[in-house]
Amino acid sequence: MNVLFLLFKDPKLFLKKLINRFNHIRSILFADKNTKKFIKHNKLIWKDWSSKNKDSVILADFYGVSETNIARSYFLNILAKKHNAAIKSFVSRKYSFNPALHRVYKSFNVESHIITDLNKEQKDRVKKIYEKTVVGLKTKEDVFNLKVNEVWVGVDIYESYLMDCSKPTLFLDDPNLFNKIEEGISLLVFWQDYFLKNKVEAVVVSHDCYLCYNIVCKVAYKTKVPVYFPNPIYLTYADRPYVVHNYYKNYRQMFRARLSNEEQRKGILLAKQQLDKRLNGEVGVDMPYSIKSAFHLEQNGKSVLKKTENIKVLICSHCFYDNPHGYGGMLFLDFYEWLNYLGRISKRTNYDWYLKVHPDPRSGTLDIVKGILKDFPNITLIPHDTSHHQLIKEGIKFVLTVYGSVGSECPALGLKVINAAYNPRVGYDFNWNPRSLEEYEHYLLNLDKLHKDINMEDLYEFYYMHYYYRYDDDLVFESYNRLLQDLTVKERIGSRVYNYFLDQWNEAKHESIIVNMKTFIDSGKNHHLSKGPE
Repeated sequence: MNVLFLLFKDPKLFLKKLINRFNHIRSILFADKNTKKFIKHNKLIWKDWSSKNKDSVILADFYGVSETNIARSYFLNILAKKHNAAIKSFVSRKYSFNPALHRVYKSFNVESHIITDLNKEQKDRVKKIYEKTVVGLKTKEDVFNLKVNEVWVGVDIYESYLMDCSKPTLFLDDPNLFNKIEEGISLLVFWQDYFLKNKVEAVVVSHDCYLCYNIVCKVAYKTKVPVYFPNPIYLTYADRPYVVHNYYKNYRQMFRARLSNEEQRKGILLAKQQLDKRLNGEVGVDMPYSIKSAFHLEQNGKSVLKKTENIKVLICSHCFYDNPHGYGGMLFLDFYEWLNYLGRISKRTNYDWYLKVHPDPRSGTLDIVKGILKDFPNITLIPHDTSHHQLIKEGIKFVLTVYGSVGSECPALGLKVINAAYNPRVGYDFNWNPRSLEEYEHYLLNLDKLHKDINMEDLYEFYYMHYYYRYDDDLVFESYNRLLQDLTVKERIGSRVYNYFLDQWNEAKHESIIVNMKTFIDSGKNHHLSKGPE
């Protein structure tokens, strides 16, 4: 009905949407010329790597990002050869199957495809576990901490609910929640049975979150099967949750131990140059996904903040739906709970409180924030396009984030930042990083007593380590940084990146990729960064 209405109201827009939909369906069903070229290339270089052994298995999630699948074409074959194992992809039934992508996977020796359907006996088992489980779920904490068959599935149920249902927090009376609980139990039963019946040598996935990716990881951890997260710029091995980012706390030591004095000097200079660009409003500096800057130099025509002598606090909110526990160690169940907590704290202070959402907020974010602030009228919502430069000029002194990038940007402008989770900056002292809710509350209620002298060298050091050192620029491509300049996000996700890679490909690069990935796998280390396994 809506489509027909659009046809009469705006025929041009209707036609545009129809063409886009057609092209999307065509891209799923049929491989384009770039994809066909990549498939042909893979069949040639990987034809002798295919394992004849049917007893051992390497599992890989069916993932549609093309630049990542270039890295996977190498990583999976190296793993399969090491273990003399067959490669099998997998996807949950609820996610659509893509025939064109299947041809890409098959071209680099993915033997078959697993769909996580349950048989009758498994369904009956799930029903019994589900009925026993849901009666004990009385609070959000109960859901988050839920363990089934000794596996922690609660966090994945919680975050999948937020993402898939576009909810800011968990609602215990929502039927969608119970669907997610059943989905989580079903995936757990499927994978536990699969690991019992098959010799799984390794799991390769794109994310360490959400039910569709992380339940198989949790089963692998429990059975001592290694889990890997390969992509074009770094490689990670995990044997437990939240290993992916555990090296953040070691940035300072790594900078001193692994970089020569000359490399340190050049790194500091590069970081200063790039951070200056970002703080002067340049968009996308070392953040290619960004389309708007929070540090533009334009000023609103009138003041945004009240002209008082009170301490002025800025809350920088996050997207409510997207993986709030991405780094682990968060003090709250979700971002919604965090904002409500700050609202309650605000009533106990005489500060001037302000809230600003991200410069390019996701749909629905502003409505959710406005709904929260109805209960806390002493927190003022300011326009999301207001520059931090204007806010500093008008008197903002403290910035609150859970783990946002403002923690490395705002201190360079003299602002004090308090985080509420494990974050990339924990190894340095230019933010406050409370480890408990009691410590967090103490900081918030005593802002007038908090003082830090910001060491800019530390800030630049962090910036270099986080935005440059941790990435291996030429692991797969000649230069990933150059790729970011040459291709759009759409081209990197789509087939254009295949042709980009093949234009650079040669035997020497091919061997280099294999040697670096094999060295990492054999090392047993958790991370491959710019200087190898760490």
